[in-house]
Amino acid sequence: MNKIIVLTFTSLLCLFANVTNAFSQDSFIISGNPYAPPVVWEEQRSLSGVAPELVKEIFSDLGIGFSTRVISDWQKVQDKARAGEIDLIVSAYKNDNRTEYLNFSVPYLPQPTVIVVEKGKEFKFSSWDSLKGKKGVTGIGESYGQEFDDFIKNNLDVDYYQLERSFNQLNLGKADYLIIDLYTALIYARLLNGEDQITILDPPVTIQDFHLAVQKNSALNGRLEEINKKLEEKIKNGGIAELFMKQFDRWKMMIERQSKYLSKYAGERTADQQAYLEKQDIMARDRITGLIVDREGLPSAAQ
Repeated sequence: MNKIIVLTFTSLLCLFANVTNAFSQDSFIISGNPYAPPVVWEEQRSLSGVAPELVKEIFSDLGIGFSTRVISDWQKVQDKARAGEIDLIVSAYKNDNRTEYLNFSVPYLPQPTVIVVEKGKEFKFSSWDSLKGKKGVTGIGESYGQEFDDFIKNNLDVDYYQLERSFNQLNLGKADYLIIDLYTALIYARLLNGEDQITILDPPVTIQDFHLAVQKNSALNGRLEEINKKLEEKIKNGGIAELFMKQFDRWKMMIERQSKYLSKYAGERTADQQAYLEKQDIMARDRITGLIVDREGLPSAAQ
């Protein structure tokens, strides 16, 4: 009798081990930049935004298991992907350094990189050379495409900080300009109540595409072709544009709630202030919608 019990218990252990192994092979770890709304951001110890929702939809359709890992900053996300601790980064631009350890999906979302300056300190921005001799700041771990990355390294004086500090350096007059993605610039300007304190210069510095990025040693590479097909379907049927505007509006609502709470201490908005914010929302939405919906005729990089 005891022998039967032992054998049964052993069999159950083997079965559990097989189930555990199967789960570990089919469940992948995803992560992303925690400070890049509305594409991806940290919310209540998880990741929200366009990219996490996109991955959730595609992985659900394909029956791919995953768990989300929130990491403190963008550079550490990339370091852990290089070390093989992450299977997939939900949004990343392609550059030479990243292609050493990541395989990239088809591009799914274009985004301009722009130059932001303090209001009243605008300068003519006609080419990358316009930035020479000036002090720049940008976010830790950021890349803006290999060509502009190389130009920064070889020609410009740029410091890398957490994004909030980069904005503060600009507002304190310790930097002449901030390099930042357009979507993030529009969002953070509202979050930090800085829309009337900054100017976004035209034209964009460059336009890059977001990709899903799979660690080269991950078993998830075996599903990349299926993932690409799903991405192409969503691009074609407008699903990604719809998802983007949903997340953009959601983030603005979160900021609005925070602003209303703060207004208890800062005083209520005037009618002029409210009209200004509504005008800014319309301009931001029009600018973004035109970029996402019409992928032809994007503005040229300011080379």
